[in-house]
Amino acid sequence: MIRVEIKTESTAKILDVAPEGGAYRVPRAQVPADAQLVTISFPFLDAQAGDEGYYISNSNKNCFLTFFTDRPDEEYVAEECILPFLAAKLGDRCLMVLVNGMRHDYVYHLSIRGGRYSLSITYDLTRIDLYEDIVLRVVELTGADADYSGVARAYRAITVREKGLTPLAERARDNAVLRYALDGMPLIRIRMGWKPVPTPVLEQTPETEPPMHVACTFAQVEALMEEMKRQGIEKAELSLVGWNMRGHDGRWPQVFPVEEALGGEEGLRRLIQHGKALGYRISCHTNSSDAYRIADCWDEGDIVKLKSGALSVDKASWSGGRMYHVCPTVALEKYLRPTLRKLRELGFEGFHYIDVLSILHPRTCFDPNHPSNAAQSAVTLNRLMAETAEAIGGFASEGGFDFTAKNLNYALYVAFNLLSGLPAVADEVIPLWQMVYSGYILSNPTAETVNYPIKAAENKLRFYEYGGMPTFYLYSRFVDTVGKNWMGEQDLYCATAAEREQTVACMRKALDEYRPFAQRRAAFMDAHRKLADGVYETVYSDGWHTVVNYTDADFPLDGRVVPAKGLIQFRG
Repeated sequence: MIRVEIKTESTAKILDVAPEGGAYRVPRAQVPADAQLVTISFPFLDAQAGDEGYYISNSNKNCFLTFFTDRPDEEYVAEECILPFLAAKLGDRCLMVLVNGMRHDYVYHLSIRGGRYSLSITYDLTRIDLYEDIVLRVVELTGADADYSGVARAYRAITVREKGLTPLAERARDNAVLRYALDGMPLIRIRMGWKPVPTPVLEQTPETEPPMHVACTFAQVEALMEEMKRQGIEKAELSLVGWNMRGHDGRWPQVFPVEEALGGEEGLRRLIQHGKALGYRISCHTNSSDAYRIADCWDEGDIVKLKSGALSVDKASWSGGRMYHVCPTVALEKYLRPTLRKLRELGFEGFHYIDVLSILHPRTCFDPNHPSNAAQSAVTLNRLMAETAEAIGGFASEGGFDFTAKNLNYALYVAFNLLSGLPAVADEVIPLWQMVYSGYILSNPTAETVNYPIKAAENKLRFYEYGGMPTFYLYSRFVDTVGKNWMGEQDLYCATAAEREQTVACMRKALDEYRPFAQRRAAFMDAHRKLADGVYETVYSDGWHTVVNYTDADFPLDGRVVPAKGLIQFRG
């Protein structure tokens, strides 16, 4: 049984719902029109402190285990679950609850009260409508599958079948961009220019717009590529960020003209051709989610309308000022298609990066001129991704949300925090998403593993434990508030010859270390386990194992030694 509580402004109704046909169903027709909140709890997932097992939680911040230990009361809430299921290990079995109906709109709750552990999900009907029945299906795992690795394998099998996913290795046979990526290349993002963040002007006009900081020009990126070639980096994809009008987040959804302060369209064309001559791919960063009033194409009618009728506005302001959210339907038809034609004509090729899209749930729009619930928005966004890949060769975005799996080739970071900033209930972070999607989607594990060679040893170990693809970000630090740069305060630069030499040496060192691991890009991550405190093993479908050791002491392992703050790879 599941328990369903439906609250209106003045009443609360509780229903106990039994499964029918292998699933629990809450029909939308049974939820009153004036309902404000629907809460679904799962008594069969309850546990007590001292029980054997754990909860398996996921969000775009981190994926982690919570063991049933004695601890203070705690409430963990996740609005952005990247995988649409709840899961728990209870003794010698695991239960996974798949959210099949209304899968994009729930909020996840993990509660600890007086030693009692419970899970629930809520739907806030003051913000969304129920556009379909809530459908929940339970999958039980036993034996060798009754752990978090088994949960990931089980969901992988389900989502591969339902979404019709094809492994990277197979898709690469007919896609030159994917073949190039699977051959061990790094992704190098370069933020070229931006206006101040936080902005001093929320609603900007051409007269009040703050000046743009030029970090590097197209000519300096050409010089960076020459230094890469000199130091023996033969393959790489360079993704240009902030190359557009007034730099990164400058005037979306306006893209053109190409920013003159960086070298203009002539300088960009020269850079792209130079990159191709050196054997590199040049791609770029655009945006299909956000809008600023300073754009020459600003239209309030394009913006997502909330259920209240207000315009949807981001909680944060960025370079362009107050940021509004563009309806996905409008973004595809009005903005993306003409932009893609121009990008292709300029010569861009590779994993075209559209910001934000895969790091958040698809939005609901209540504008009567372009209404779209989250499920419909997910369909539109997948069409957007597919058309992008067809035009430029591949598609990349910021995160790894499950709804994007069919068309996402690369995720800049699957999670924000795997080493710091963890919730109080996170006892062990785990590569849950990677065990589902490695072999199908390339990824960098976390914002903390961008530029990992210039960070602590732990950052490097997390990168290898999670099977990442080397990702470098020049001028990743651009927010003026200390502590708000989510990729860290350390950075890479390329404005001077000395900076270019140092940056490329850092890349080269990392790529030399990575070369023996590069073949894991096309393999599936089949299992992950803790061998001892601070020592973890990742097992791949091609028979290779990676073991990382976060401790200060060498770790003996079956005649091998995993060095302190180090790792080994072996075939077993």
